[in-house]
Amino acid sequence: MHNFPVLGVAGEGKGSNDMFAKLRKRRSSNGAANTRPGAGNVGYLPETPLDGGVISCQVHDDQGRLLPGAVVTINDRMNQVLAQAETDTYGSFLATVQPGLHKISISAGGFKRKSARVEVRVNQHTSLGGVRLDPDDSLALPQPGVWNFDPTHTEIHFIAQHVGMSKIRGRFNDFEGRIQVAPRFEDSRIDVVIDAASIDTGVDARDTHLRSADFLDVEKYPKLYFTSTRFTQVRGDKWQIDGTFTLRGTSSHVQLDTTYLGQRTWDAPGWDSNRRVAARASTSLRREDYAVNWQATLAKGIAVVGPTVEIEIGVQAVLEM
Repeated sequence: MHNFPVLGVAGEGKGSNDMFAKLRKRRSSNGAANTRPGAGNVGYLPETPLDGGVISCQVHDDQGRLLPGAVVTINDRMNQVLAQAETDTYGSFLATVQPGLHKISISAGGFKRKSARVEVRVNQHTSLGGVRLDPDDSLALPQPGVWNFDPTHTEIHFIAQHVGMSKIRGRFNDFEGRIQVAPRFEDSRIDVVIDAASIDTGVDARDTHLRSADFLDVEKYPKLYFTSTRFTQVRGDKWQIDGTFTLRGTSSHVQLDTTYLGQRTWDAPGWDSNRRVAARASTSLRREDYAVNWQATLAKGIAVVGPTVEIEIGVQAVLEM
C-alpha cells in the first residue's frame, strides 16, 4: 500500500494549496454576498462548518497531469463511508466531513491505489495538496503479434429503446475478430466481422423482423464490419479507438470508449494453456447513418424504435502462436 503521512492542519490556511487559497481570497474580496451559493458566485467556497471540517486534494498522474475521474473515498474508524466522489475536470476533490482520524483512499483506472490516515479537525480545512498516482504495472500493454477474439469469452451486445418506455437488449452470436498489436501500441489495428443473421433478442418474431429489409437486410448484406483507424490513450487504462463501421453496405465513423483490463495466463482443465488480454468498450450508433429508416409511431408520435442503438463489447483475445 502506498501511504502518504497522517495530516492534521491546525488552521485553515496551513497546508492548503494555491487553488483553494485563491478561492478564499476571492470570496473575501467580493464581500459577504459571496459566502453563499448563488448565480454568478464563481468564487464560492463552502464555509467550514462549526461541527465539522473540510478536506480537499488535487490528483495528478505520474506525469504530473491533472487526473479527472479519480475516485476519492473517506472512511471513518468503523470503515463507514463518510464521503465519496470523483475528482472534477481539474482533478480536484473537496468534501465536508465530521472531525476525527479518517482513512482517505484515491483510485483511478490504470493507477495504483493510494491510501492514508488524515486527521480532520473541527471548523478547519485540511488540504492534502497535490497527490500523485503511480501506474498500475499489472496493466502492461500486450506484446506485438496477432491476438484473436475468443468467441467463448467475448460478447457483442446492443441496447435499443422501445416505445420510449423500456429497453430491448440483444446480442450477436457469431463473429470473428483480431487485434494486430504493433510495436508502438498506438499503431495497432482491430478488425471485426459479424454475422448479421446471428442477431438474438430472445424473441423469434422480433429477430425475424430485425433480419428483414426494414433493418439489417441480411439477405443482401450478410456481414457487418468494423476496422479501426486510430488508437489514442486518454489516461491510465482508458483508450479511444476510432474506426469505421459498415452496416447494410454503408460505412460511418465510430468511436469506441475503451477500458483496457490487462493480461492473464489461464491454465484450466479442458483448455489449452494460453495468454490472453481483455478489454471492454462502448459506443452509440445512429440508425440514420446506415440507412436504417424503418419507422413506426404510436398515436402521440412516439417512435416504436429509438433513433440510436448503444453497443457494449466485452473482449478476451488470445495470442496467436
